This record gives sequence, structure tokens and C-alpha cells, in this order.
Amino acid sequence: MNFNLLSQNLLLIVCVLVTALVFYMLTHLGWPEKGSRKGKKKQKEIKQRIIKELLVILAASLVVSLCLKLLISRETDSGLPDALVLMVLPAMFCVGLLVLIIKDGLKLRAVGIISVVCGVLFSLLLVNNYYRFYPTLGQVFNKNSAVASLNDSQKGINLQFTPAANATSDAQSIEGSLSSLSKQPTKGSVYSLDIPGVVSKFHARTAYVYVPAIYNNPGRINLPVIVLTPGFPGLTENWLGSGLQGTMDDFAAHHDGIAPIVFMVDNTGALTNDTECVDSPRGNVETYLSVDVPNYIKSKFHVATESSHWAIGGLSMGGTCAVMLALRHPDVYHYFLDYGGEMGPETGSQEKTIQTLFGGSEKAWEDHQPENLLATRTYKDMGGFFGIGSQDELGVTQAAYRLSNDSKKAGIETLYEVINGQHTFNVWQDAFKLSLPWVSNRIGATACGVNDCI
Repeated sequence: MNFNLLSQNLLLIVCVLVTALVFYMLTHLGWPEKGSRKGKKKQKEIKQRIIKELLVILAASLVVSLCLKLLISRETDSGLPDALVLMVLPAMFCVGLLVLIIKDGLKLRAVGIISVVCGVLFSLLLVNNYYRFYPTLGQVFNKNSAVASLNDSQKGINLQFTPAANATSDAQSIEGSLSSLSKQPTKGSVYSLDIPGVVSKFHARTAYVYVPAIYNNPGRINLPVIVLTPGFPGLTENWLGSGLQGTMDDFAAHHDGIAPIVFMVDNTGALTNDTECVDSPRGNVETYLSVDVPNYIKSKFHVATESSHWAIGGLSMGGTCAVMLALRHPDVYHYFLDYGGEMGPETGSQEKTIQTLFGGSEKAWEDHQPENLLATRTYKDMGGFFGIGSQDELGVTQAAYRLSNDSKKAGIETLYEVINGQHTFNVWQDAFKLSLPWVSNRIGATACGVNDCI
């Protein structure tokens, strides 16, 4: 079940298959045989008719794809990429060809149906490759032999560590305070787990935890914590699909197997439920992430309990959540990682956001805006990372720039980095790699090497 759905070879194979099926149908759409002058005239007329119909199908496919993108954007209150139109186009074009075959009564229905199936598969693979919803086939069915259930392995995952010093300097990090562990393994493990909404009553989807190699050390160390959330629409699996385990293993390999323990948790409950991580009719997600998740982690794992050892991060909407939650709950999260987030919780216009998420209360909306929080509060010993793509939308770029400056004024140690690329997982993956040495050091896990902590 660990078949890689993000493989470029898989995309190429399906693309070639769809192209071959479409080409076959185009060469069997009733082109007349060569014959007399009269036959040539009829042949020309049929060719012109078919070409006209194909152009109509292509135009209709583009229109339907665009309408589908706009419909999904409206229903999910999210700005979907224009590239989504091209991702959906193969499926729509194959459907159009099947309609043409049926209309003309051609004996190509079986091939047409196969092409539709392949076209839909190709479009789904393109969308999945962009958003990295499901890295493997097993995760489509919520099964992955490479990811064991924490509940099934609880006895084998028992942290027995004592707290590191409550500081962020190299000497007081876990790595700085331990003797050489160069002979220890450095590869971590990923487990799935269910974090219940005991207080919030929020029904979250499957969460994941990256357990570093130091986890199994016989000594007693309480590991610092990073909590990561996906964007919208998104899944917790997106972090795994963007290569988090490999990134963490590579990082740990340079620090004798030491790394923070990383939890990838849900913030929407459903693919189309834009919660913006606040308590609303769409779910009490703020309570879930600020109360239920920390309580669960502290009760099930031997981790550092002080907020100075905790960070929260997210991509896109998850980045917006990270900033807002850290500023509203500095007693829970002392550091935030914002990868391509917005200015604050938003589901369309300000008026719509207030009505949808805050029950019509403008005061509640204001209390959840990072800009307002930074202007009215002072924060001590906190830190934040803002990472954006060089080709991000203007709103994302402005949000990172303004919130970074406002954070500095409020006493927060802030980093602002621009990564070459668009609002995609390629940028977010690089941003996470770039921020990892810095946040790992600040929450007390690892020491900084030369030019290692930005």
C-alpha cells in the first residue's frame, strides 16, 4: 500500500496512456476513405465538421474546468490556483470526446470510457501532486504499512527523558548538554495517532508524529515540541508528502540523532471545512489546538512542558493559524512558523468572516487579528519565522512583511525569508528546512553550527 502517488514516472506513464487513447480516437472519428472526387469533397466536409467539434469540445472543457474551479473556490472560501484549470482539463476533454462518440454513434465507446477513466486519473494525480494530499496509495485508504499506529505500538514508544534547561543557547540545548552520541542511530520513525477533542469536542482527522532517534535513548530527556498544521484545503499527510521525515532525518544526522519531536495535527476536520483555527460553528479548533492537543501530547509523551520549548507552524492557512495561536496563547506556544500565511483569519470579505466565524461579533474578529494583537500586547522571549515564495500573491507577501515588522516592534525575535518559487509545497518544504535549525535551537533541542541558524 506504499505505492508512491507522487512519482513523476507515474504521471508520465498516465499522461502517455491518455495521449495514446486520445490519438487513437481522433484517428477513428469517422474519417472517410480516399476515393472519387465526390468522396474527397465529402471527406473534406467531414474533416471540417470533426475539427470544429473538437474545437468546441476543447473550449467547453476549458469553460467547465474554469467553472469548476470557481465553484470550489466559492464553496470552500479559498483562492485556488489558476493552474487547477489545466489540471482538470484532461478529464473534461476525455469526457467531451466520449460525448462526441456517443452522439455520432461510433463504435469507440469502450475506448472512450477507458479514456475518461484514465483522464480523470491523470487529473487527480496532477491535483494530488500539487497539493500532496496523499503521498501513497495506502494513505488514500488511511492505511500505510510504513506508518505504524501509535496505539498499536504504545509500549514500544515510551519516552523516558528529563527536561532540558529552559533556555535557547547552544550550551543549554539538549545537544549541547549531552556527551557525544556519534555511534547512535539517527533515523527517526513516523506514527499515526488520534488526538481526541476532549474539551473542544472537535472531530479531528488522523494526526502523525515524527519520533527522532534520540527518542529511544536510555537516558532521561524531555524533547521540545513542534506542532505543524496543514493549509486549506489540506490534510495532515501533506507534511509527510512534502518530505518531512527525510528532512528531519537529515537534520538529526547532523546532530547525533537529536531533533525535536514533531506532531502533524488536523485543523479543519474535513477537506472543505475552512475553520481558520478559531472557535466557530465550523468547529472549536482554537480550543482543540491550544488545549486538547497540548494536553494529549503532555499526557502521552515525556516532553518538555514549558511553553519556551514549544513551537507551532503551518503552511498557507496553517501559517496564519500559527501566528494567531502563538500570539493569543503564548503560555502554550512560544515560537511560530508561518509558511505563506495571510494577515489573519479570513473566509472571503471581512463582513463574511465576521458573520461566518465570529457570530457577527466584530470585537471577536479584532481579537483574532495578529496585527491588532501585536499592536496592543508586548511579548517576551518569543520568536517567529516568516517564509514566503518569491512569486507568492501580493496579499501573502504583504502579510509576511507587515507582520514581521510588527512582531519586531512587539519584542518578538523575527526572521523573514523569501524562497524562490510560488505558493506551493516546493517553497514550503524549503522554508521548513530553512527554519528548522533556528527553531530547533530556540526551543532547546540542538546547537547551532556555523551559519546553521540563519
